[in-house]
Amino acid sequence: MAWLSTEFYFYKASAPCRAVWMTIKHLKVEVDEKEVDLLKAETKRPWFLRMNPFHCLPTIRDCKYVIWESRAIMQYLCNKYCTPENQHLYPTEPEQRGTVDRLLFFDMGTLTYAIKEYFRPKQFEGLPPDAEKENLLKQSLDYLDGVLETVEGGYLTGDKLTIADLAVLASLTELDAMGYAYKCYGNVTRWSNKLREQLPYYKDCCLQGIEMTKARIKQVEEDLKIQAEKERKASSGKK
Repeated sequence: MAWLSTEFYFYKASAPCRAVWMTIKHLKVEVDEKEVDLLKAETKRPWFLRMNPFHCLPTIRDCKYVIWESRAIMQYLCNKYCTPENQHLYPTEPEQRGTVDRLLFFDMGTLTYAIKEYFRPKQFEGLPPDAEKENLLKQSLDYLDGVLETVEGGYLTGDKLTIADLAVLASLTELDAMGYAYKCYGNVTRWSNKLREQLPYYKDCCLQGIEMTKARIKQVEEDLKIQAEKERKASSGKK
């Protein structure tokens, strides 16, 4: 097996990692896949910190060049590896690229932020999602539904798949992992279902990570119940 100069550090249960992984697959970039366990804090080990002092995933090491932040990685990969046949993934025409970039920033700063804020109690404490934060998530999905209502061609920016589609789809997989239904957003549902069926790499890049998150959330909830039962018994014993 030939030594590959491009190393892809990722964690399957991370939605941003899934977005980069799908981009790699779409571009057919040969990478050395290096799975890193966030739950074991492997990104804070000296060898990783020397490469990426921000200790975050995903990370790409392309020979001596290291880059992190998922959307920046997706842009970098397209800038380096896109060919005339797949340049639609990240178009060079300024207005078309501007539209893709706008949606990438929406995905990062609005949609992903809303998902994280709403599900933070569920992810880390085994508690119900923060009901006060759900409105922002609904607004984000409503905006996304409106974009798909107005655009012609079936993708977020028109009739061609772009990295904006891959990034937003990856973010929606986090909703799948959390068991959050969004069928009431018809355009979003039809678009996401189409991509899941159309993209040959979707299952390999996403399904296992979704199940990993589901299992981790279940374990957090179980741990909370066990702790609550211990506290109940301790309290009863003092009476």
